[in-house]
Amino acid sequence: MKEDLVTLKSSDFEADLVIAKSYLVDNGIDCVINTGYLTISTYEGKAARLQVRQEDYRRAAELLIEGGFSKREDFENIEVYE
Repeated sequence: MKEDLVTLKSSDFEADLVIAKSYLVDNGIDCVINTGYLTISTYEGKAARLQVRQEDYRRAAELLIEGGFSKREDFENIEVYE
């Protein structure tokens, strides 16, 4: 699943992403938590990344909003809820 992965959500703490990952998987979205760079500061200082396939990004973002894991503003670069 390493091909075409994009970061959907990031956090300083991997545990913050575990429930969101479970929610996405329960709703048919394959995803991974990438913690390969925990010793290196990443964009905005967030080290753990919840990643999905590029083609699942929009639906996964919608699910995170519906489930209360994210806000619509977190995904300003895409249109959710047309």
